[in-house]
Amino acid sequence: MPIDPDGKYGVGGDTVFVIPIGPNCEADFVADTIESIRYFAPIARIIVVDDSRRGLGLELGELYNLTVQKARARGLFGSLYLNLSDAFREALTQPFRILVRMDTDALISGSDFEAKAIERFDSDPRLGSLGSFRIGYDSVGIRSARWAKRQIVIYFSVRAWSRPRAAKFILGILLRARGSGYRLGDSVMGGAAVYRYDAVAALEKNGLLGRSELAAIGLQEDYIFGLCLFSVGYHLGEFGNRFDDLPMGVNWKSLPASPKELMERGKSIIHSTKNFEMMDEQSIRSEFRSARRNG
Repeated sequence: MPIDPDGKYGVGGDTVFVIPIGPNCEADFVADTIESIRYFAPIARIIVVDDSRRGLGLELGELYNLTVQKARARGLFGSLYLNLSDAFREALTQPFRILVRMDTDALISGSDFEAKAIERFDSDPRLGSLGSFRIGYDSVGIRSARWAKRQIVIYFSVRAWSRPRAAKFILGILLRARGSGYRLGDSVMGGAAVYRYDAVAALEKNGLLGRSELAAIGLQEDYIFGLCLFSVGYHLGEFGNRFDDLPMGVNWKSLPASPKELMERGKSIIHSTKNFEMMDEQSIRSEFRSARRNG
């Protein structure tokens, strides 16, 4: 569903970004993330969900021309799923081809992600989301889903019986997902993930956005969205590691490599800026910002 099929208006015309702002975010770091988007995708729409509890979203919204939503729930896990569901619904009010969901400790360091995501989605109509799926940046082993599997087992063996209607609803989702190839715990790491328009629209059409039943499972939001995508017939895919030319250079709680290496390898969606070896977030962001300013 392209906004700019001829590419006349610059990178970002087919993209909407969704960024949740939490209560512990540093304003300067959030601004730096938004500035990185504006630099490499100048005409992209940016939706922020403000759970800062100090009006940070509104402040940045005025400064950077953002769409700002007030968070309806506070916290992570199911609350973040509810807040992102609202943002996904807002995104669907205008046309886009890809939705990039980023945390505030992620940033953009290049402009190729849009074209490469669209190319991947066009090559596979059932590919719903891209990111760090089953393998990590170094392609060593498989990302563990042990925690999520345990949470699902705990839900059905302990907590589900207090709300049988909700349990029946979730069991139906799980069975449909299994029919589409879902393995317990399948997800794209939520810190930086790319969704196709049709997949987001399918979640809304099938009533899987903003469901209190799903919020109560006890899973982090990326596991919830992974389950739901499989249940509506989509699957997940990888979008970058050390050994390929795909855009993502991502890891869970730190950078997967130095800023210099990530930029040299052409990685354009980066997570997490919190630390790398002896570098802190300020110094990491400074390297990426200097690269932007020096062209």
